[in-house]
Amino acid sequence: MKLNDKLVIHLNRAWPRRATVCQMDTDEVSATFDVARPDYPPKLVPFLHHPKFESLEESVRQEVLTWAWMGYNQRTITAEDCVVNPALQVVAESLQDVKDWHFHEAIRQTLVDEHFHTLMHLRAMEATRRFRNLTKSVALPRSVTYRRLHALKASLPLEWQQQLAGIAFATVAEISVNAFLDIIADDESIQPANRAVAQRHNRDEYAHSKVLAEISKSLYASWDKERQDFFIQILPAALDAFVAQDFSMWEAILRQLSVPHATQIIAETQDQAGNRVLLRDYSGLHRLAQEAGFLDRLAFDFHGTLPTMPKVGVPR
Repeated sequence: MKLNDKLVIHLNRAWPRRATVCQMDTDEVSATFDVARPDYPPKLVPFLHHPKFESLEESVRQEVLTWAWMGYNQRTITAEDCVVNPALQVVAESLQDVKDWHFHEAIRQTLVDEHFHTLMHLRAMEATRRFRNLTKSVALPRSVTYRRLHALKASLPLEWQQQLAGIAFATVAEISVNAFLDIIADDESIQPANRAVAQRHNRDEYAHSKVLAEISKSLYASWDKERQDFFIQILPAALDAFVAQDFSMWEAILRQLSVPHATQIIAETQDQAGNRVLLRDYSGLHRLAQEAGFLDRLAFDFHGTLPTMPKVGVPR
């Protein structure tokens, strides 16, 4: 398999100009805060049009959106710290057999970016607390993506299987996250500071998706058949976890804000099949599988509404 090393070289050289960590003014995002706008896109709330939610006072609905924004940031931080970064570290060590220096440089630049993203989203949460004068605290659960990866690793007996599961989840996250970030970055109705955070993160991730695709293809080509088969088997579970609608977060928000009929709202929303996934853009995984040569072996329905789950035991 011929890897696109020219693409990686180009991205590496552009890093000082494009990377958020090299450019961002720490006060810039806070300065664009517009208290009159919602903190999170209402269209991403799965129960937005539930009669019980629509009947709430505007201030309560806006408070839910504020904590949805906090939950999004927390989910992103968990993804960076507990899903992507540990896997990237394993990938960096796995690249010892890759003679091309540019792949080593690319993965280290990506790690720097991801650590800065954690700081960026922590700053975003602190700015929201400050500008919204949040006096209460809502305890948010770990993201569904992390919980599924953690449970999957616990079920795997071999260390190499656990490592490949982590790489699969990180790969899916890096090549799929743009689809979700686009929604927030392009939404002009939400408050500008929050949109700016998504835009800056998104700019980095467009480069990361290309880098991780090339590195994943390189790793896949270097594995034996057993590892290749396992990686292909895990990818659908990883994508299913990444795009899943995290109702545990929404339930925690509604309950802790004492929203009336919270249980009914969540239960009836979960029962609707269309609400089970957060987004449906699977193009990144499709492209990776096609370029790596295993598209016809991937147990995933790209034209259906939900992924086809593999045989490994991944808790729902």
